[in-house]
This record gives sequence, structure tokens and C-alpha cells, in this order.
Amino acid sequence: MDAYAVTPVCLRVANAVDNIYGYIPISKDDSNYLKEESRQKYLKFDRCACSNCEPEAAVQIHDSAHLFTKENFEDILSDPSRFAADLPAYIKPKKKRHTTKKYKSRFSKAVVKKIADDLVVNFESFYHDLMGEKPELKAARFFGEAKAKLVAEAFEDIHEPGLIARLIGGEWFEKQLETMFAFVESYKKTEWFELQVFEIEEGTRQAEKEKKDKEEKKKSDAEEKKRTNEKKEAEKLAKRAEDAIALENFKLVRAAEAEERRERGEVPESSTSSFTLQPKPKRIRLSPEERRKRDEKSLAEKVAKRAEDAIALESFKQARAAEAKKKAEVKALA
Repeated sequence: MDAYAVTPVCLRVANAVDNIYGYIPISKDDSNYLKEESRQKYLKFDRCACSNCEPEAAVQIHDSAHLFTKENFEDILSDPSRFAADLPAYIKPKKKRHTTKKYKSRFSKAVVKKIADDLVVNFESFYHDLMGEKPELKAARFFGEAKAKLVAEAFEDIHEPGLIARLIGGEWFEKQLETMFAFVESYKKTEWFELQVFEIEEGTRQAEKEKKDKEEKKKSDAEEKKRTNEKKEAEKLAKRAEDAIALENFKLVRAAEAEERRERGEVPESSTSSFTLQPKPKRIRLSPEERRKRDEKSLAEKVAKRAEDAIALESFKQARAAEAKKKAEVKALA
């Protein structure tokens, strides 16, 4: 075929030489080529119209290719100059990038396979009705498993024959698309197919319900956690307030007790009538070690004070609890 593409000889003669001798001549001086050319001239063959014999006509046909229809095809081949006369200089059209949409069925692989198998069976029936029981070519050559799967994947999106044509690359036989589309429409109304649709939609509804329930539970748990945290925080604040009130009462009681002891003369009153102004102590610069010891002592005193207050507060609570219990017992006896 490489020689056929580059040979300058008449292609009709070259084909004859190839059929007889098994090679394509690439020179007009080839002995077998000259012999075959003489034979065709002797038998008065029509003038050859191949691209090597009629290069101008070949260019004109090429430039008129976009005008081809079923009706004018033979006319253009027989007289291309008549069609190419008024045409502007040929501009090769840009190739359009066709992006074929890929369809994906929501059904399982088993369901898609069954639909594809049924499509193949339907086409085989159509094909045998058209071509007879023993056609020369098998039906699978025109519509096999691969094309059937494409149609099955897009089954629910098929609402007109045009989509089937795009999926399988057009029709081979008259009324092929109409027959296939009619089968698709009737297939969608079968009990089995409607059951598949119901099950898939029921599964979708169930999944959506589970998702909604999960989201609601998550929201409910978050709200419950928020309420629990708010309750704990409120209890903590109430406990702090209660401790603060109890501590304040404890201080008042201690102050009252101290006042009573002073009135009884057990504790001497501090004299405030006169005092001696003490000179401000001189500031002494401490070494790092001394500062550390001072800070540790201060911290220890604070901790001890807190511990003392905590013990006193706990004793106060216990005393109050004992008083309340005693009052309750007296009230019960009365």
C-alpha cells in the first residue's frame, strides 16, 4: 500500500499488474506495466479518471467534497469542473471536537447487562426479519454487546431516536432506529423494569432518610451536649457563689466572736489614739537566690492561707449542718 500511495503510474493499470504479478509498479518504464497498458489500449478501455491520470479533476473533486450529497455524487465525479468553477479557494474546515457525553446508569451491573442482552435479542430479531434466517453477515457486526451496553447505560435518558443514533454511530438499516426506540419505550413499561426503578428509588429514599436521621441525631446530640455543658457551668457558678456566701458568713461570725472576746477583755483593743510614724524602710537589692527564696516563701504563705480558709470553711459548713440537723430533730420531737 505504500507503493500504491507514491506511484505516479495509472492506478487502474497498477491494480491490474498487482492482481496478475503481485506488486505495484512505481515506474512507467516497468515492462509489466507497459504490457498491461498496451493491452487496455488495444481493448479500447475508457479513459482512466484516477488521480494520477486526471490530477486537475482530483483537486476539483477534493475542493467540492463538502458539497457531496446522495443526489449529486455521480455528477460531481463525472464533471467536477462544473461544480468547482464558482467556488472560492478551498479552505479546509476546522475539525470540531465532539465530546460524547458518557452516560452512567444508576442500575446495578447485572441489570444493565440484562437490558443490553435484551437489546441484542431485539436487534437480532429485527435483522433476521430484514435479511432472512441465514444472512451473510452476523447481526453482531452491526449491533453487538459493546453498543448494546452504551444504550443500556443511557436507557433512562433515551426519549427520542436521535440519542440512540449518537450512541451507536447512526443506523445501518432503514427503520432501525425507529424499531429500537419503540422497543426501548415498550421495555420501560414492563413489570420487571418498573420493579427495578421502584427498588432503586426506594433504596435512594431509604438512604436519604438514614442520612436525614443521622443529621438530626447529630444535631440532637450536639444540643444535648450543649445543654449538659450549660447545666454544669451553671452548677459550677452556683457552687462558687454558695462558697463565697458561706465564706463571707464565716468571716462575719469570726469577726463577731472576736468582738465579743474584746468586750469580755479577753483580747486587748488595738490602740488607735496615737501612733508613731515609722520611717520608710530602705530598699535593699536582693540577689537572684534571695529573690527566689522570697517568692517561694510568699507562695507558700498564700497556699497555707488558702488551705487554712478551706479548712475553716469546711468546719463552718459542718457546724451549720450539725445545727440544722439538731433543729430538725428538736422540731420532730415537738
